[in-house]
Amino acid sequence: MNVDISWAELVAERVWFDASCGRLFVQAGDFVNGIEFAKIPDADFESGAPVKSFSIGQSGSVVVCHHRDGKETWLPVGMWLPEGFTPKGN
Repeated sequence: MNVDISWAELVAERVWFDASCGRLFVQAGDFVNGIEFAKIPDADFESGAPVKSFSIGQSGSVVVCHHRDGKETWLPVGMWLPEGFTPKGN
């Protein structure tokens, strides 16, 4: 069985980081997926300061990374779709 979820249907309800595997997870209804947080390029972040927490923003369309220096990085939830994020070198 194939899974076909579109950007329009993906509305994040929950986000969490699992330090035991280094993945940042998003849940949207029954859909749950995690990406390796360390493989997101540093250039994609608004700050070089460590991320201290995560939240959902823009009505579930982005994951907000809250940095220690007060800056925020917004990651589109489409990154969690199958083939939505392919780290360089993979």
